[in-house]
Amino acid sequence: MSALVWQGVATMTPERYAVLASLVGPWLEEYRDSPIWIGEDSGNERRAIYIPVNGEGVACYCGRTRPERALCGGAASVRIRQHMAESRSKREEWSAYWVLPLRADTPAVVVGELERTVAARLGVPLINRRWRRH
Repeated sequence: MSALVWQGVATMTPERYAVLASLVGPWLEEYRDSPIWIGEDSGNERRAIYIPVNGEGVACYCGRTRPERALCGGAASVRIRQHMAESRSKREEWSAYWVLPLRADTPAVVVGELERTVAARLGVPLINRRWRRH
């Protein structure tokens, strides 16, 4: 097993999800207050904020999706698969993820602002350069 790269400080729970969903406000497409196991499809969202968690449910990262083309499956699960293919440490650490699905018409700049807001609230990085070496 590789050395722990990052473990956040916030455990994801349905209550914490509710707070994050309230921050997303009118851009939230669907309320999904439970984790999705890595490898499972997230649904059919096109744009989303996703939060991978470790085995204890602690948030490890916050990311966004805003694809310019149609995807097969939910955009969050597609992005999670990309992360898993790129990094051994993520494969070892991440066990599930939470999704804040955004309306398809959410402007890209708003998606970025929401990602930064959620990451700041959770105390997780938007980019962890050490992952790129693993």
